[in-house]
Amino acid sequence: MSATVTRVPSVLSIHQLDDETMNDPKCSTVQKTCAPGQRLPTLSYAPKRAAIKAMKKVRSFGSFDDLKVPDLNDLVSEFGDGSSDVQRNNTNSERTSDDGSLSDGDTGSTGGGYVQDVSPFDRILLSAWEDRFAAGLFRYDVTACKTKVVPGPFGFVAQFNEGRATKKRPTEFSVDSVCQDYDGSKFNFTKADKSEILFTFRDAREKSRAFDEVTSDNNGAFESARSTPSDNVTPSGSTFDANRVVVDDGVSPTVILINVSPIEYGHVLLCPRVLEGLPQLVSPALLLPPLMMAAESRNPYFRVGYNSLGAYATINHLHFQAYYLMEAFPIERAPTGKLPQSVFPSKRRRDGIKVCEVLEYPVRCLCFERGDGFESLAMIVGTACQRLQDKNVPFNLLIADHGARVFLIPQRFSQRVAAGEVPEDVVATGVNPAVFEISGHLLYKTQDDYETCSQSTAERMLRCASLTETDFYETVARALDDEGIAPLPSDGHSRSTLQTVFSGKLPSIRGSVDGACFETRSAMDAAMSKVRGDVTPNGVTSGAGSSVSSGDDAVVPCG
Repeated sequence: MSATVTRVPSVLSIHQLDDETMNDPKCSTVQKTCAPGQRLPTLSYAPKRAAIKAMKKVRSFGSFDDLKVPDLNDLVSEFGDGSSDVQRNNTNSERTSDDGSLSDGDTGSTGGGYVQDVSPFDRILLSAWEDRFAAGLFRYDVTACKTKVVPGPFGFVAQFNEGRATKKRPTEFSVDSVCQDYDGSKFNFTKADKSEILFTFRDAREKSRAFDEVTSDNNGAFESARSTPSDNVTPSGSTFDANRVVVDDGVSPTVILINVSPIEYGHVLLCPRVLEGLPQLVSPALLLPPLMMAAESRNPYFRVGYNSLGAYATINHLHFQAYYLMEAFPIERAPTGKLPQSVFPSKRRRDGIKVCEVLEYPVRCLCFERGDGFESLAMIVGTACQRLQDKNVPFNLLIADHGARVFLIPQRFSQRVAAGEVPEDVVATGVNPAVFEISGHLLYKTQDDYETCSQSTAERMLRCASLTETDFYETVARALDDEGIAPLPSDGHSRSTLQTVFSGKLPSIRGSVDGACFETRSAMDAAMSKVRGDVTPNGVTSGAGSSVSSGDDAVVPCG
């Protein structure tokens, strides 16, 4: 019996219900807030090239034989042990690590010691996220969700998260292909409320390289540039500007938003070039922001994920997800090995990237280990993703180890559910294997399923998502074919090309664990009095009012 696709009516966000509301000057949305001339908190990333080459540590969490998670206080010494010189113009006596980012020494802690902010990026993100949490912008208290490590060698992490089932925005439409045109009339992140923006994430690497060339001839230029920040001269290393003007340079801002239906502490969304209407498709250029985001964090418990359409992404507006899980993902501890020569001939790559097959894990997948830089990693992974998109193969991406490793996971779960090939008891749990679930962090919707989950039931569910061995190797061979790989555009801003030829339609899927729900917030004044800083739509762009602010028009060096 052939599977059929059933479309359901669109579910509109509150901002979309009334066109007059969108035209109201008092309506503060991402679309209006990110327009040129507006002011937004901005983290400009520009890590030093020497530090990027040195940042090759992988497998932060060992193997299946070692289930003990590392101590974060020990790990922070890898990035800042206090031996570096004190950063100039830094009144707080913060020390810099090898890549130019700041280190607190004792690392500090947020969330009652649950998540530690070992870098300025972590500190800024967590401080702003907690402001939104205190203001009541989330649909439920994710810190109250029960979590446990399932006994067994894999160490699956189970969570009872009823809110994701009952309070998350419903799936807007059924997904019948990986590649679809962006539709601005449906839910998208430009309709999000202004208060959900944490900060923008800006690429300043080109300006940083130009700055390095200037300072190599004139040591005094450093002090001049630091005392007079501008877009024309940027210090080497990342900086945070609490009140930066959005410039009309032909590229809309990349923003970091809260996920109002969170899975874990610090759950955020990264939306590259948010105003440009990019569909949920990956390209080499569009992989650079999430890779750099992972690198900016010095916390190994911070991972970035991506779901394609058909692999439980249900918002067709480009976004990545990230959060802090203070346990190892089982997929991170799985051993890896060489692919068969007939699939991917093993040879030494000039860029130093290693491509491996993940072994002894319920879902067949690939692991890419970074070589000489993020551009080359984005090129090989992004090209593989484009080829999966061309062939209509749903997939997930998990970025771990500060961007040093990327897992590419093709899957068939939604297709098998639609075809009736998944056991009813597996479907009944409501665990949909999006990126974090398929990597081993399982979200259960009922108390009974959470209490009775075991390693065998988790393995059984994940195996339903995996490609067969033959299908996997054929798919990988097409995705990794060296022929036709073009260099990454120098400007890093080329658009993804929507393919017009597909290899058939995907069956409909049943719900999703992806995406977020955004809505207009009213009557927030009472909550504001309890917040450390101002998180109102005006406060998110003001310099001195927010707890993540450094003062009006202040640029704080992160490196």
